[in-house]
Amino acid sequence: MKEIEWYHTKDGFTVKGQFFSPISMVAHIERLNGVKVLAKKSWGMTDDFEAFFEYKGYRFIVETPFVEVEVAAFDKRVPKEITKEVLDHAANYKWVNPVTFIWAMLRYFILPFNPR
Repeated sequence: MKEIEWYHTKDGFTVKGQFFSPISMVAHIERLNGVKVLAKKSWGMTDDFEAFFEYKGYRFIVETPFVEVEVAAFDKRVPKEITKEVLDHAANYKWVNPVTFIWAMLRYFILPFNPR
């Protein structure tokens, strides 16, 4: 993806971009020290994608409700400063190289569909 556009929503932010994959966003977020990806579900023939991750004991979600990729706090009780850390990191998206992308796809493939 060459360029990323993002805007704040009520609970997080949405990103749009050409040739943008939600897996690359999750792989980028995973670069934030302390992030643990818990679950991922996607359907091969649709655009549906959800990934859950934890940061500092709080749960967040990356999802594709339409054509955009949204990142938001899953639990509304997450302190604003922690949400800001995650969203600022995600908003500063850095290109994920193809090897990292493929490795992330393989690792996420074996994750459970739903977080425990």
